[in-house]
Order: sequence, then structure tokens, then C-alpha cells
Amino acid sequence: TYYLKKEDDESFRALKAIGAKTTLKDDDLIIEENSYLLDEARLFELYERDDLANLDKIACLLVFEPQFEVSSLPEYKCPFGANSHDYLINLAKAGLKKRLKGQSNEEYTRRLNDELKVILKMHFEDYFLIVYDFILFAKKRGIMVGPGRGSAAGSLVAYCLGITDIDPLAYGLIFERFLNSERISMPDIDIDFPDDRRQEVIEYVRDKYGKDHTAHILTYGTLKTKQVLRDVARVLDYDKIDSLCKTITNEKMSLYECYHSINAFKERIDSDRKSRKLYDIALKLEGLPRHFSTHAAGIVISKRPLIEVVPLVRVEPDMYSIGVPFGYLEALGLIKIDFLGLKNLTVIAEIVNDIKMADPTFDIGNIPLDDKKTYDLICDVNTLGIFQLESSGMQNILKRLKPKTFIDIATTIALFRPGPMKNIPAYLENRKRPDLVTYIDERLCPILKETYGVIIYQEQIMMIATVLAGFSYAKADIMRRAMAKKDEGLLISLENEFISGAIENGVSNENAKKIYDLILRFANYGFNKSHSVAYALIAYRQSYLKANFPLYFYKALLNGTIASSNKTFDYLAECRKIDLKVAAPSINRSTLVYTIEKDHLRMPFGVIKNVGSISARSIVAEREKNGPFKSYIDAVMRLRSLGKAAIESLIDSGAFDEFLMARKMMKLNLADAVKVEMGMIIGDDPSLMIKMVEASDDVREVAENEKRVFGFALSVNPILEYKKRYGIETDSLYSLKAQKGAIRGFGQVTRIREHTTKNGAKMAFLSVSDDTDTLDLVMLPNTFSVYREVLKEAKGRYVYFEGSIDREASCNVRRFVIKG
Repeated sequence: TYYLKKEDDESFRALKAIGAKTTLKDDDLIIEENSYLLDEARLFELYERDDLANLDKIACLLVFEPQFEVSSLPEYKCPFGANSHDYLINLAKAGLKKRLKGQSNEEYTRRLNDELKVILKMHFEDYFLIVYDFILFAKKRGIMVGPGRGSAAGSLVAYCLGITDIDPLAYGLIFERFLNSERISMPDIDIDFPDDRRQEVIEYVRDKYGKDHTAHILTYGTLKTKQVLRDVARVLDYDKIDSLCKTITNEKMSLYECYHSINAFKERIDSDRKSRKLYDIALKLEGLPRHFSTHAAGIVISKRPLIEVVPLVRVEPDMYSIGVPFGYLEALGLIKIDFLGLKNLTVIAEIVNDIKMADPTFDIGNIPLDDKKTYDLICDVNTLGIFQLESSGMQNILKRLKPKTFIDIATTIALFRPGPMKNIPAYLENRKRPDLVTYIDERLCPILKETYGVIIYQEQIMMIATVLAGFSYAKADIMRRAMAKKDEGLLISLENEFISGAIENGVSNENAKKIYDLILRFANYGFNKSHSVAYALIAYRQSYLKANFPLYFYKALLNGTIASSNKTFDYLAECRKIDLKVAAPSINRSTLVYTIEKDHLRMPFGVIKNVGSISARSIVAEREKNGPFKSYIDAVMRLRSLGKAAIESLIDSGAFDEFLMARKMMKLNLADAVKVEMGMIIGDDPSLMIKMVEASDDVREVAENEKRVFGFALSVNPILEYKKRYGIETDSLYSLKAQKGAIRGFGQVTRIREHTTKNGAKMAFLSVSDDTDTLDLVMLPNTFSVYREVLKEAKGRYVYFEGSIDREASCNVRRFVIKG
């Protein structure tokens, strides 16, 4: 039985056709008849009564009781025959001694012992040891490990084992935010690795615990509103789907909601029988699984072979995914560990390796957290390429907050969320005059002082409940979760406990209610401080490297974006701002990646369109085998197997410029150069074998060709050429964005979008770019009416404009002239 009612037959056929990527007209689409739930009358037509009676008897004998917690983590094999319990204690204590550099500290010792009691009581010693083991493997293999993320950064045991690099006591992080003995739940430690080496760690785990005991996690893609419409339209050969989908203005709405809320959608559905049929079938299929894929990071490790616990799906030759949704893992006793591939960590690892070539003693884990260059860079919002800090929204917040300390960075990251952003005005106001911040109870001051009286972190909520109401941290975490989930019944109970506990601690009834209400108001916006501090450390480390080792930083950053011309353009523009030279590709110097040549960078072959990785490797291999290319003809002759398109792209990129010939001249003579045979060469200069047609380069043509192969102009700057030609003197777009009031600018139009106002008037939004930045222009109706015809031919042209910036990064245009 696949569906309940006979009338669902066509919907089922449509679903099968979607899966088979065919249409309902396909003769190969075979569906078994009678796949619906047959009624009694139909069953008696098909089967003997005795058979049906016996079937009932068999059904009554069958009892299936789903078994939960049928597996657990493998037992960690400790050295020297030790057991996990004792080995974890000894490792943690040795780790604490190392972290404290041999010094004793009662507060740390007490905290460590308390955490160990909880971990051992909950029987998670093997979990910690397994994570410790593969992180140790990674570090021994030279694979960088992130400093931590999520609530695990609040664990001192994790810090002592080297699982995290965050000292939880130094930042007021709470262990119970991670593991709560009063709320039994699985631990969840997420670990960041460079995205290009993450697989090595997964393979180590798989080899150690067995491929039958490790698996990925399956995720399901479902037939959502527009997707189900498009899929059903395809199997029905419905040709109006694009215009129908355009009527859906909110993709979060269900089909039913669209039909009853969007008039344009309803009108199209009701317009003809085929549209109605499309809707009826799609309505039945909406929400069903469409396909499955592999979870980006999660790996499950099991004590028992996983085939005995869950169904499996093969996703790689030697790797499986568990075939049940993620939400069932805990009930089955299975624990997920996230092996996350972080691109920013790959960048950091490359920079650190380059630095260590010159200074083997360099340790990214021991850089000072008060470096002036780093904070100057962040306050100047020079954060392109920096983890968590490079988005335009975050940059706007950085301009206002101007972080001066490490905890300022953590706070900025915590505030940059849709809910917490509402607290920014209060935070900034209190930060100006911290002496004027008042507290309902003075005991709140030590808890909220670093955030200037504003509750920003979940840990602050837990501390308030502990200090004022006498809650344990475990109970305070339960209160925090109840507030976040709006569990009304539990909230009423906890409110009574909080108020009575606060009164016992000398808080008035009135103030106790005020404080509870204050916590409740901020609970939805509170951010996990452990997570924020861990992210801030990655952001700070990357900022430190950018501020102090820019050459290494940009090399690694650009290597991470070779496939993205937009990102490459942004990073190269920033290199120009700091006078860091990035040389064009060179047929005799470039490799597969960006390289350092004295005080500048050299671009790789991989950034050139039409020159793929195979061609790039061929060039390098030919050079290594037969020596440098001596001339243009020599290079073409030896690389002719690449094909005409690849060689022309190499010419346009500047890769042959070292042969001191005009690019246009090289392209004009390419056909003859290809004909030169190896046996014809006499002497060292094969270019003597043909008579070269002379030609010279045009600046604009060179720029356009570079845009074709790079996505942007590199060696020539049409902006400067046109400014010089027409005597235009304007600031760069990067400088203009920081100004207010009247401005004059020059750039290339990259985008034009016309818009109709509520009053029916036409206006336009434009983007112009130069070699430093992009600026958004707004052409209001009055101005648009003047330049309407000019705009029709403005896309891709160089324009002079005048206007005023009355809000950040947007200019209202008054005058607009095409110059080139």
C-alpha cells in the first residue's frame, strides 16, 4: 500500500515520475495497480476468504516493539590497559597542569573536579576520549584545529584535553550550558578543521573504529512550495509555470496559504482545468521527501555495527549514511560528532605555515590579544576576508561599536543577530557613559558590567538566577531553555522559585519580579557566550595575521578564492589600497596557486578563464621538463596541445607579456606560430622562422579582454585613462562612500534596475564600480525623467555623476553623463 485512496492514483504516478525525472506520458513509467488501501469488498474479490482469515491470524501474532538506546559509543581503548574512567581523570589533570604552566590554582582544580564528576556520572568519558584522540591525531599530522565553537567552549575539561583553546574561567563561561546533570542530553562538541583536510580526520576515525561502525547522516530535501509546483508542472507538461511561480511573493507560505492569500495565484489556478489539476496534485505532494543528501559535517560512531541499529544508505564506496532522520539519533543511543570544514581555518593554516618557514617559533595560539595593529584594522573596518566580520551588515556595526578589546569583538558577534541587534542602541548609549548605568540590584553589576548593563549572553541569565535566586547552574540552564522555548507551565513554576529564592537572598518582592521580567524580556535575544568567544578568537587571529603579515594573508586569501572572480576582484582592490603589488600571470613564473616573489604576489594560471587545472598542470609540467619558454613562438609551439582558446586567454591575461610583444600582435600571429614545426628551428630563437604582422594595443581593448579572462581589468585602469582624457578629478568610490553631502564621482555602470513607485512614477537603482569599490546610486523620478534615454545605453559604460550621499553607501544622483 502506497497511498490511501484510489483517487490519489494520479498523484502517486506524478510522484514516481518526479523521482524518475520523466513525465506522465512516458511509457516506461510502470506503476503497480491497486497500490491504494483496498476496502473489504475489493479484498474479497481478489482473495479467498480463508486466506484473508489466516492473514488476520498472522497479523495478530506479529508484535513490533521499537527498541531504543540500542547502541552507544565504542569504548575508547586506553593505553597500558587503563580504563576510560581513570584515564580521563589523569589526562584532564595533566592537561590542567600544562595549561597553568605548573602553577596550582584552587578555583581551576575545583571546577575541573566538578566537571569530571558530571561527565563520569553521565558516562560520557568515552565520548571525551574519542574526541580528544582524533584531535590529537590532527595536531600530530599538522592539521589545524579550530579553538572551539558552541557551548563546548564552556568546559574546562575540554580546554585541558586540548579539545578547545578557550579558558572558560577567564571569560565567565559556564559548563552547565554544555552538560546539565539535571537535564539528561547528549553532549555536542563541534570541531572545525581546514576544509581541505577535514576528510583526513574522518578517515582516521573510520579506520580506527571500523567502517561498519561509522556513518554519515542523511538529510532529506522536501517538495516545498515552488519546487513541488515546478516538478509537477514538468511531469504534466504544463508550460505556464514561470509566470505562476512569480505570483508567489513569500516562499515560506504553503500552497494552501498561497491559494487563499494571493489573489493573482488563485486567479491563475482557477483559470483552466490544467492549472487546477497542477494545484490539486501539488497540494497532495507538498512536503514529501524529494531527494536525500549527506549532512555537511555530522558523523555517527557506534559501538555495535550500525546495520544492526539503523538502515544504511551507501554514499561512498566505503562509507554509508544512516537512513533515518537526524532527530531519531538520541533515541537510538547514537551520538553525532560534527567534523566541520571551515574555509577561514584553511586560510589561517596556510598563513601560519608560510610564517613558520621564516620563523619556526611562531605559534598562533600564543599571539597577544591586545595587539594595537589588529584593533586599528578592525576599527577601520578593514575586515574583508575576516571570519564573521566581513559582511556589510557587520561592518556597519563595527563602525559604530569600534571594538577595543577581545571581549568587544565577542560582544559584537553576539549582537549581530536579528533579535540581539535591538539591543545595540542601548549598549552604545551605556558604553558612552558607563558611570551612569544603574542596576535594580547591585549584585547585577559584576555580571552585566562588561556589557554595560545590557543582558546579551545566555550565561548572564544563568548567573543572575544563580547569584540572586540561589539556583544551581543546572537549574538556571533549565530556566534559560524554558524561556527560549516559551514553556509557559515550566516558566510559571520557575518564576515562583526564582522570586522566593531572590527574596531569601535579600531582594525585595518588587525587585525580584522586575529582575525576572527583565530576564524574560532578554531571554529570546540572549546569545551563547561560549560560542561568541570561540568565534571571536578565530576572527581575532585572522585579523592579527592580516594586520601583521599582509603579504602572507592576501596570498592565502586569494588562493581560497581562485574560482571566484568577484571575490578575487574585491581582494585585489584591497591589495591596491595598501600598495601591495599583485603581478599578472607569467608563463615562466606562475604556478597553480598564488606565490610570493620578494615583496609582491604572482597570480596563478587557475584564475584565467579557458585555462583549467589540467591545462595549468600541463604548462608547469612542460616548463619543468624542458626548461623556461624562450619566446612567444617557443611557448606557442610547445603548448599547442592546449588549443587556440586557452592560448588566446593566456595572451589576454598578460602571461606572455615578458616576451615584450603587443598582445594584439601575438593574437594576430597565433595561427602562423602554431604552424612552426620543431624540426624547422635553427638556433635559439624560433620567432625568426615567421614574419610577424605588426600591431599595437589599445587600452580599452586590453581592459575588455582582461575582463573576459579574469572578470575584471588588471594591468590597465580605464578609470584613470578616462579621467586623464577628460580632465576629471574625483575621489575614488571607496573614499566617496565614507563622505556625506554633495559628491562627484566616476565609474563603470555594472547594474541598472528600474522601479515603479506606489504613485506609478519611474525611478532607477544603479551600481557603479571603479578599481577601489562599488557605489549604489539612486535616480529619483524627477532625475530619471531627464536621463531615461541615456540610461538605455549606460550599462557597461563609464560615467561621470554628481549627487549627494544622505544615507550610508547610497547616492541620490542629480547629474549623469556617459564619458566612455
